Amino acid sequence: MPSLLTTDSKDSTSATAGSSTGSYLIPRTLYSTLIRAVRKKLVLRALAAFVIGPKNIRGSSSDVPLQEDTMNVYQVGEGAEIPLSTESYSSFNVKPLKYGCRILITKELIEDAMIDVMAYNVETAGYKLAENEESLIVAQLDAASAAAGNDINVGGSFSISALSTAIQKLEAKNYNPTHLIVGAEVANDIRNISDFRRANESGVVDVSKRLIGTIFGVKVIQSNSVSAKLAYLIDANHAFMIAEKRPVTIEKQYDINRDAWVAAATQRIAAHYIRADAVCEITTT
Repeated sequence: MPSLLTTDSKDSTSATAGSSTGSYLIPRTLYSTLIRAVRKKLVLRALAAFVIGPKNIRGSSSDVPLQEDTMNVYQVGEGAEIPLSTESYSSFNVKPLKYGCRILITKELIEDAMIDVMAYNVETAGYKLAENEESLIVAQLDAASAAAGNDINVGGSFSISALSTAIQKLEAKNYNPTHLIVGAEVANDIRNISDFRRANESGVVDVSKRLIGTIFGVKVIQSNSVSAKLAYLIDANHAFMIAEKRPVTIEKQYDINRDAWVAAATQRIAAHYIRADAVCEITTT
């Protein structure tokens, strides 16, 4: 979109503008309903283990404490001193960053347009911020799997064996795989494997969530926020969190110098993986 959205005050050209006799005899008209752009289904925020809101982030960042499984018990002889054993803790810091865009539309366009140009632009800005949020989540899933050494390279199409290996990686470290988030090509692979088609008979609860089905107790969700050849197996209770210092915020004001209305859409947000071992990335070819 141009930095300044304006209207052209010239007359509309006719449908027969190429002929000398037909020009301006049959004016073109603009259909009064805007045909909306095709957009991704945004589903990843709902999979966050938790979301820290503005009230729980007192400064510019927040430390998230983690309990580690380090306590031990021992066999103790009669009269012997009981060994000491306490659990340990760690933490990570998450700092929300600011994202946004500015919309500038002349008063003339607002007056002349057959649609509410400002409203549509504001809506799109909000969607783009949500889309950006999904990209932040995917980046954290990628980082988590790499940090845990859980990456799996299939060297072909997605298979039962690849999923089984991924499940094993999580279960071996006491996690419970809950969701498999797949790109478009991986989803196609799944739909073309007979065993997966039979597993899919468990049914789709809500098609708006892009749920393909349930395989080995794992919900399969197709998302175009994920690269077409990738899949992420996660335990949603431990995979990632979101820190949102400022939710999606729209502020509008009038620019007297330009005789235009300005809207700013902003958000301060960060995503961070919680337990790296709770994520496994599967790459197909």
